[in-house]
Amino acid sequence: MSVTTNASDATDAGVPRAKFIEDVAAHVGAGEVDDALSELQKRYSAYKRLEAELQQARIRLSQQLPDVKRSLEAVDVLVEKRDRGEEEGTTVRYQLTEATFADAEVATPESVYLWLGANVMLEYPLDEAKELLEANVKACESGLEANARDLAVIKDNVTITEVNMARLYNWDVTKKKEQGAKSSDGA
Repeated sequence: MSVTTNASDATDAGVPRAKFIEDVAAHVGAGEVDDALSELQKRYSAYKRLEAELQQARIRLSQQLPDVKRSLEAVDVLVEKRDRGEEEGTTVRYQLTEATFADAEVATPESVYLWLGANVMLEYPLDEAKELLEANVKACESGLEANARDLAVIKDNVTITEVNMARLYNWDVTKKKEQGAKSSDGA
């Protein structure tokens, strides 16, 4: 009665792919419909949980990408000024809180400080900062692409599982009607 999967039946994330149940009677066999429905419900719940996790990851990446791009643009400006040999300082506006900004005069910097997360900030030379930020932009973009692919697979699995549950339920209702008709004919 259970649907087995092998490595080729799993997604890139290792999630078993949902299989469409062609023959409901053969799938249920001599077992109980409730057992088959319970198994599908467990898998459905797992897919929905994974879908929610992927959507949260997508939101985080979507929020992170513009910040990283802004930081990269700022470092690019500083690198250009350094490469042109400009000696005068740069006035920058930085965010203190959500709606509060301050201005500062920065002499020609040779390094910048970058937030790495978890309350960690490190100083990087401009060229290394640029490389790091470019790598972070690529990682965010590729993460968003992989996330979109995984979400599409999960949504397909959810749909297939919903259809399978409906088909099992409808098959059970039809079977019970047939048994009811046979028992009323025999009475």
